Amino acid sequence: FFFSMARYHVILLLVLLTLAYVTPQFFVRLDDKDKKGAAVAKEGEGVDGDREDIETRWKNFVRWFRENGGIISSKLTVKERNGRQGVYFKERMRRGETIVSFPRTLRMDEKSAFKSKQGDMWRTLKEKEVYPDLRMVLYVAHEYKDPNCFWRPYMDILPRKQNNIMYLTDAEMRKMLRRPGCENTHNFGVGMRRTFSKFYNQYKTIVEPLFPNELGFTRDELVHAYNLLLTAGWGTGDGTGDKYLVPFSDTPVHRRESAQKANNRGFISAAKMYEAGEELTFDYGLVNPEVLAFFGTPTPDCRGLKR
Repeated sequence: FFFSMARYHVILLLVLLTLAYVTPQFFVRLDDKDKKGAAVAKEGEGVDGDREDIETRWKNFVRWFRENGGIISSKLTVKERNGRQGVYFKERMRRGETIVSFPRTLRMDEKSAFKSKQGDMWRTLKEKEVYPDLRMVLYVAHEYKDPNCFWRPYMDILPRKQNNIMYLTDAEMRKMLRRPGCENTHNFGVGMRRTFSKFYNQYKTIVEPLFPNELGFTRDELVHAYNLLLTAGWGTGDGTGDKYLVPFSDTPVHRRESAQKANNRGFISAAKMYEAGEELTFDYGLVNPEVLAFFGTPTPDCRGLKR
């Protein structure tokens, strides 16, 4: 009996030590397409204010989207549940009904930057051979910071803060590498961080001296814009400058093997019957290491998602 009790306490101690080691290594992405994971908000904390804020931002976005040629179903709304923001159905939608139709011209890319009031500034950066994707990061950061920009309603439904692999410390990255099955996620994150370091160095040496007032950003502001373009943007991501953002195409949460496949052109119709209260999710075609590095909450072996 005493031997059994001793063995039980040893096992319990090992379990507690394992949890203490694993939990701090979970990384999550907050707000849009996020998984709250280890950091769960306290029940009732700021619920009413957050709900009103989300509803107001969503109504402003829908009105702006329609005014600029888009079609979006009135059966949709945005809610925050379990600390995660997502798109939900307010009422039943039959298969084949239109969820959204994207206007051809409503995309946030370098062409729209050239047409903006600051067009000369963006053309100057191109003449100075600033990295193409860095120019897009700067454009996103500039518009996100401007309270009166054309893209304001869209900016307001994008993630306000993130906590993905870009925010792990070097020590946390090393611990991740030592976890069985996490090598691919680690290596993908290393690539993300190296690319940003290259961008940030060019920003400090070329961009900031040219436009210290117009393009004066903190490192955190640039990390946020980089994350937005990387996790919500379309394009190859090979540095050629073809990255762009399409309003709403990046708003639903990612779910592997979702009935709805992500798209940014034409229209998206319901692939199945949706009931009131059901969440709209998109399959963005991401491989598992990308999902985990971008906005996932990995299991300890990095082979699956809690969601």
